[in-house]
Amino acid sequence: MAANPKHCSVCGRELPKDARAGSEYCSARCKQKAYRLRKAKGEPAKPKPKAKPSPVIDRREFERMMDDSLEDVLRHTRDVLRKALDDPDTRAADLPALSRQYIAVCRELESQSGAGGLFADDSESSEVSVDAGASIV
Repeated sequence: MAANPKHCSVCGRELPKDARAGSEYCSARCKQKAYRLRKAKGEPAKPKPKAKPSPVIDRREFERMMDDSLEDVLRHTRDVLRKALDDPDTRAADLPALSRQYIAVCRELESQSGAGGLFADDSESSEVSVDAGASIV
């Protein structure tokens, strides 16, 4: 059988299906009501959940990164940013900044690797040979 669905801690209604993990209230109204009840009782505000810690690298990994070529560092950074963008736990507010950084790193990587654009084709010569065929007098 299915597990018991989560319920609002104020009114007891079932939480919406699209509610975030850790949600306690079914609506903004219930959230406000809970705040007013806590304030009336003189309870302190609930502590905000701590943000995910930034990935910490040790000295050895930092030195290894510094030994890599710029292209390798950019590839690694691109992969880390892509992983953060795909992570469902990444806050929606962080997505615009992450995507801007991702695009900037991809552009820099493209310029470093010398990859051409969409229409670049090295097989064709960009020079046009002119065969007059007839001389102009």
